[in-house]
Amino acid sequence: MEKTIQKIPFLRIAVAFAIGIVAQSFINIGFTFVFLISLLALLAVVLGQKFYSYRIASYWGVMVHFVFVILGVLVAMQYNQKPMIPGEGIFKATIVEIPQEKPNSYQTILHVEEVGANDSIFQTNEKIITWFEKEENAKQLIPGQQIIFKGKPQMVSNNNNPFEFDYKQYLAKKKIYRQLYLPAENWKKINSESSFSLPVFAERVRMQLLQIYKEQGLGENELQILSALTLGYKRGLDPETKRVFASAGAMHVLAVSGLHVGIVFLVLNFLLGFLRKQKVGRIFFVLLTISVLWFFAFLTGLSPSVTRAATMFSFVVIGTNIRRQVNTYNSLAASAFLLLLINPNNLFEVGFQLSYAAVFGIVFLQPRLENLVTFKYKIIRYAWALLTVSVAAQIATFPLSVYYFNQFPTYFWISNLFVIPAVTLLIPLGIAMLVLHGIPVISPFISETINFVIGGIYSLLQFIENLPSSIIEFTFLPLELVFVAGFLLSVFVFIETKRKLFFKLALVNVVLVLFSVFIFKINNLSRNELIVYNQPDNTIVHLLSGPKNYVISEKELEEDGFSMGMIKNLVYRNRLRSPVFLTQHQIFEDEHLMLKDNFICFEGRVFHIASGNTPKLPRELTPDIVIGPVTRPGLNQKTSSNPLLVSTARFLPAEEFESFKVYSVRKNGAYREKW
Repeated sequence: MEKTIQKIPFLRIAVAFAIGIVAQSFINIGFTFVFLISLLALLAVVLGQKFYSYRIASYWGVMVHFVFVILGVLVAMQYNQKPMIPGEGIFKATIVEIPQEKPNSYQTILHVEEVGANDSIFQTNEKIITWFEKEENAKQLIPGQQIIFKGKPQMVSNNNNPFEFDYKQYLAKKKIYRQLYLPAENWKKINSESSFSLPVFAERVRMQLLQIYKEQGLGENELQILSALTLGYKRGLDPETKRVFASAGAMHVLAVSGLHVGIVFLVLNFLLGFLRKQKVGRIFFVLLTISVLWFFAFLTGLSPSVTRAATMFSFVVIGTNIRRQVNTYNSLAASAFLLLLINPNNLFEVGFQLSYAAVFGIVFLQPRLENLVTFKYKIIRYAWALLTVSVAAQIATFPLSVYYFNQFPTYFWISNLFVIPAVTLLIPLGIAMLVLHGIPVISPFISETINFVIGGIYSLLQFIENLPSSIIEFTFLPLELVFVAGFLLSVFVFIETKRKLFFKLALVNVVLVLFSVFIFKINNLSRNELIVYNQPDNTIVHLLSGPKNYVISEKELEEDGFSMGMIKNLVYRNRLRSPVFLTQHQIFEDEHLMLKDNFICFEGRVFHIASGNTPKLPRELTPDIVIGPVTRPGLNQKTSSNPLLVSTARFLPAEEFESFKVYSVRKNGAYREKW
């Protein structure tokens, strides 16, 4: 085992560097202090090397790894330094992304370069997520175009609902800290062009390629899927399409990443493999392959997932063709280290984690799975190899995918048998369409072929989605994720070394998972909880009694809406049963809950859901908590219990209420109370 690790030096470096990045996100230490520590650690390494002996070998190794940990802290601190954030003024900015059409606006990213305020112009370097009022001028915006606008960008904030997606942190990792809505009268285009930026140029090229696709007679759904498969443009995908692909276990094909870059690499390897027979030919093969891979990454707008994949394959191509002996794991670790050195926030990207987990699974597990059974016929061998690739990747990514997405697609192995060959065909066809568009006979033939293939695959995925138990919905808590990952890692090491210690460690992790699940269930058996969500357009109350739970809302919730997703996430994380959904005007009664006339009696507590912003309470019944969009003091009444008002109004209450304590979910986030 130790010899194996010694053959992967970049793995130890990348792990130490990643530990430093993670540590930086939890500690708040001055840059100067960390820099001094790093200098002392580096000095210790240099002195250790000069006076190196066998007795200090282990100490010297620890110090080397500590240097890379500190380097990770420094790089992360430097990268995540916030730009100068000016307040209100006149801003000069560049459109960074293709504007995405929303129901009432166009959404894009602005790169702010100059700010005019107090008769002075300040240079800045800030990205702002922006929504333009939906009108013709906004529709015509393109990446690279410059505008001036006036306004006061607001800091990005969360609704602070339990287990809600941390949108603020997500944008912060992309170095976006503020947001802005721009009415038509608050901005205008200017004639000057921004300085050259490769990502912006790539985005403009991608916009032109998308326009070519739109002119080829593709169906709406086929256009969206092809754009995602070949150009990495997922912003136009319909939610229904995403759901079908996710339920069938094929969502990964819609995110251009390692699979797609791998397909391009395999095609190049097939067409140009003859060059590898000679030394000069190998060099030419490496240069040509890397150039094509990065050109493909450029066509997809240099998205992070494709850039990661192109970097990984570039290292693998160089390693396998220039050196006679190469360790694939070392090449992968080297690419990860480089990507983290460039952007340490990559470590927190779900795609980054899944990509490296999947590639590791394929490299380590797939050959072993494929060799379990041998087949006589080539077509069966091909299908078996395809199946083992899918299974290996799914096993390696299983803990992360369940933790992040709360579900496991049961029939992924069926869908991938058909989807991966289809994608292998569609990527060359999509590129051919871009090159050969406008040619009378060939262009329509390519369009019809693409329509047929995508239509067939989509119908197949819909069929798989409707099979019984196509999705198993469950999740891992953070500690359970660690134990499950530890189990898999122990099994992998046991397969490699055959040492009983790692088999025992795997069993220990299984016991720890079962024990943590048991403790969690015991703790939740007697729990009663009230949650009032921060949803300004719909008062939503969630009541929990052990595993049973009830959702009472002002309006009915949409099945695929944001609120429903948030509630489902809480249900998964707390391992609750499917909620009972009610509206506040219904009449309902069971052993835990009674709902009538907007009054809720639940496990010894009484709550009232206020219908208006100045409601009156019946004097004969005093609730413990009043919930609703209340903003006016018409609620004042002399009561004996001084109840709490949980205001769900979009605007904060104008003043305190004489007989009520006030909690505003808009200001403070969701209200939670356990008893």
